[in-house]
Amino acid sequence: MIKRRTILICLACCLSLCSRARSAGNFNSLHEVIRHYQVAFVGRANLESLLSGGLSGLKLAAPGCEISVLATPFRYLVRAKSQTLKIDRTASASFAGLEKALSSAGRLVERAGLSKDHRRLEHGMIRGMTECDGDPWTVFLDQRLYGRLLDDGTQKMGDLGLLVEPHGMKLSVLDASPGMPAYKAGIRVGMEVESVAGRPAGRLEELEALALMRGKVGSRVELLVGGKKYSLERAPEPKHNISVDAPVDGIAVVHLLNFRAGTGDRLSSVLRKLASMGMHGMILDLRGNPGGLVTEGTVVVGLFINGGKVVSVVGRNHLRTEVEQSPRPGPYRQLPLVVLTDHRSASVSEIVILALKDYGRAKTVGAKTLGKGTVQVIMELMDGSALKISTGRYYSPKGNPLYEGIEPDVSLAWDGVGKDIQLEQAKEIISRLMKGK
Repeated sequence: MIKRRTILICLACCLSLCSRARSAGNFNSLHEVIRHYQVAFVGRANLESLLSGGLSGLKLAAPGCEISVLATPFRYLVRAKSQTLKIDRTASASFAGLEKALSSAGRLVERAGLSKDHRRLEHGMIRGMTECDGDPWTVFLDQRLYGRLLDDGTQKMGDLGLLVEPHGMKLSVLDASPGMPAYKAGIRVGMEVESVAGRPAGRLEELEALALMRGKVGSRVELLVGGKKYSLERAPEPKHNISVDAPVDGIAVVHLLNFRAGTGDRLSSVLRKLASMGMHGMILDLRGNPGGLVTEGTVVVGLFINGGKVVSVVGRNHLRTEVEQSPRPGPYRQLPLVVLTDHRSASVSEIVILALKDYGRAKTVGAKTLGKGTVQVIMELMDGSALKISTGRYYSPKGNPLYEGIEPDVSLAWDGVGKDIQLEQAKEIISRLMKGK
């Protein structure tokens, strides 16, 4: 859940954007987005890809607009009825050239009368750029979808308990939370989502799909999954994000569903109770955990290490580095520990997993993690839409990147059906660790 107070908005940058936007006609949001790519994007933006994506988005937003690729000296020909615009190769030589080319193409389409919805036209170009920027985690959200992700306290928000990821021209179910509407309806991991709220999945980013599935508790949303139609009622999010199996033969199992606010303190309380119940070893289950707050992941790691660096955040062109660390020895730094992982373990989960591996504090069992090792910031644009942009990358205490995914010490596939063979393997390993073998 994204709360207003946690959304980072570069106010100083926005002020400068406002003053410069007049030079770009009235495509102010396009101007802002291009500026963010210039000053904040984690990688070196490929201007040719951004130009191509922006023009493709323009064509989708304005039926009747034609885009042709030309030979030198010109790169593209934009045709709107009888009007044409030639875009030469200098358009992708600078951010200013990129903005001028896309703004000129947008104005041409409007003059020709192919689009009377200025916002839709502009958003089409922005969406096209984000789809071609080479970063799967940078996403554009229009005002309606962005508003669904905000929790301003005015109404109780609910969802379906689904996480999805891109899979060809569809979305694939990454996780279905037990007890939530989608799971109760029979939707399971691996199923293909073809549409959400009537919108084709092939044109949705996973964050957009999440926003469409969120809404007022009790309201309904239509899904097409595996060729079957579902009408599901949005339910409140689970109150608890920690589930526990009490110690059996000294082994406790703790499943963290995410790293939302307060997770570290709640886990600390849980561990104290488990210790009083005879816990001598623990399995930390991070399967299906999509992440959350880095600060909470840092607290969790700190419970099990002798203090020190947990994660480094390296910004654009390695010009900025920030470090999260645990300041003191943790109370469970000698507790035998095994971590369960799968391809749904992402972001902060991966920070925790790799930090524990780097310190030699845990063995890992399961499948390779997702590999979402990017820092993301939500930039609210002047028209109320937003750009969720990758601004940095995470590195482990030993300097290993998270964006490649983490291979477990013991790789063991499990489809989620029948006996949990990953958990059973983890129990065997923790038993040996407890015996000092």
